[in-house]
Amino acid sequence: MTKALVTGAGSGIGAAIARAFDKRGYGLILVDRDVAALDAVAATLGTAPEKILCDLASRDSVETLCERLRGDLADLDILVNNAGIIVPGAVTDLDQAALDLHLEINMRTPIRLMRAAAPQMIARGSGAMVSTVSLGGVISLKDSAIYSASKFGLRGFLCGFHQELAPFGVKVSGVYPAAVDTPMLLHEATHGGSVLNFVDKVMSPEDIAEATMKAVDTGKLEVYSPWSASVTARFFASFPWMIGPLLPLMEKLGEQGRRKFLAAKGLSAD
Repeated sequence: MTKALVTGAGSGIGAAIARAFDKRGYGLILVDRDVAALDAVAATLGTAPEKILCDLASRDSVETLCERLRGDLADLDILVNNAGIIVPGAVTDLDQAALDLHLEINMRTPIRLMRAAAPQMIARGSGAMVSTVSLGGVISLKDSAIYSASKFGLRGFLCGFHQELAPFGVKVSGVYPAAVDTPMLLHEATHGGSVLNFVDKVMSPEDIAEATMKAVDTGKLEVYSPWSASVTARFFASFPWMIGPLLPLMEKLGEQGRRKFLAAKGLSAD
């Protein structure tokens, strides 16, 4: 049986990925820090998963998980680094703890887990590692600078690691969503997050789960969802000086999108 581990599996994209894997008959190891959330997701699956409580912001907790990847989980076929965090706001308004948390959860922990799982996959000549990155790892905008820094770092790691492991038959991929309808996005929409999240269509967690399946199957370095948003992001990433002049228009369109998003949920935008 194919064995897959998913971090951040207690809600949103992680839960959708777990359900997609479950439909394929994979044996699941679900990782989250919220036991109630894991239990709720497990109740929706056809086969009972293994549940691991792990605080991915804790280096000691992550090391314990790494030891399992080198030990009793050495036969893992698929590792999905999905857990992430964003605290919106200007860099000067965020405290040091918030800065460190972004770097720890979004970049350092995925790298540690992939490094721990890699030798076993290399020895077998097979395996897949997929990380949920973000278009924030392609283009950086105001009020999400530290988030983008962590995702830019993860993207850079994936690019190099993909090249290192490809000769051994191990797939390394990143999935790059635009805005996704998750509790994290709702928090941003109601707590001063960037309205630029809402310039394009808001995707569903199931859309990103589908993109993750594509990454697992193909081993493609970068999978975007939706493709249209990635074209815009990669264009501005190539010409970042163009962002400033166009920012007022983009923010106006984004605010319209934010209001529509909240209205669809029966919430006030004010």
